[in-house]
Amino acid sequence: MQQERHRLAATRSEIQRILGPVDDDIIVDVVRTGATSGEVAEAFEWLNDDDYMGAALNRPMNEHVRRVYELLQSERDRMGQGDD
Repeated sequence: MQQERHRLAATRSEIQRILGPVDDDIIVDVVRTGATSGEVAEAFEWLNDDDYMGAALNRPMNEHVRRVYELLQSERDRMGQGDD
């Protein structure tokens, strides 16, 4: 199928709705990944409860989800909001 060719990357407003208040630089970086709104939401869920998502999805992150997850994890670490 050609679904992959018709992917619609998440818009700035969709990303803000999913992530809540975040720095504009993060939004720009997420837009650059080309992730869909569903992939952004999935990355955000992985970030907040990765054990649950891994078990529930029973599959690894795809490339777009992984890139968004890494951006969000890096920002969380930078802001000192890790779970440690």
